[in-house]
Amino acid sequence: MSQETRQAELRTKTQQLLQGPLKHIRGAALAAALLPLASVAVAPASAQTFCQQSGGVCGVVFNDANNNGVQDTGETGIEGVKVFVCQLCDGTDTIAIETGPGGYYSLLVPGGPTTIAVLIPTGTQASPPNVGSDTFDSDGVPDGTGYSVAHVDAFGLATDFGFFRPSTQQPGTGTPGYWKNHPDAWPVSSITVGGVTYTKAQAITWLGRVGKDKTTTMFSSLVPAMLNVLIGNDGSCVRSTIAAANTWMATYGPVGSNVAASSYAWTIGEPLHIQMDSYNNGLLCAPHRQ
Repeated sequence: MSQETRQAELRTKTQQLLQGPLKHIRGAALAAALLPLASVAVAPASAQTFCQQSGGVCGVVFNDANNNGVQDTGETGIEGVKVFVCQLCDGTDTIAIETGPGGYYSLLVPGGPTTIAVLIPTGTQASPPNVGSDTFDSDGVPDGTGYSVAHVDAFGLATDFGFFRPSTQQPGTGTPGYWKNHPDAWPVSSITVGGVTYTKAQAITWLGRVGKDKTTTMFSSLVPAMLNVLIGNDGSCVRSTIAAANTWMATYGPVGSNVAASSYAWTIGEPLHIQMDSYNNGLLCAPHRQ
């Protein structure tokens, strides 16, 4: 399964998970199901031990200081992070909990596939997922709406979520509207999209012509994403998407080529557009500009 398809699937699943969570959280069920959180010293192997003892869905949310996707010795857990758990994920069975001391969370749920979504703490980005042993690594994948999401089939195994806080302040991402209305903020005088070079004036004109033609839709998310990276924002979560979108524009463009929303081309292109749009709105690995 491609990264873009996986991202789209996670976005859909999380939207179902979080549809009205505050309206449907079952307080009584939560009180009955939530296990006592362990107050133990944080060590990389302790999350798995904790889960073997507690069963259900469980794990640790941790500060991934070096952003390597693994909870190394000395990387502490993060307490008070919101965690949402569901199985039907239709808005009726969502349970919300928070991480306790050491960043641990656990919840007894009936057997069956379960979705866990962790609200990405302010000022952080999700760690690279699944880079090593499940005993140590981060399992969550950003869904583009501000959550890191994992799907669980086997209980009693640690499902961990790492988050990294960039050491340098990022300038923040801008939307298409920002870049259209702030030409002086552009770091370049021209930009190449799908192998075609546009002057800044030409690109801004196309940013104002978004319509039924899906090459204009792709252009409107791709150009801002490229500019947002160029001005110094973290682009680790969209670099491969930007490359794929440029390939899409080279194949189905240039901008203004009248690609229909119902076309096969857009079934390929839309997940790329959604990913970059989420990035431009500050929902992924870089904050939105203030």
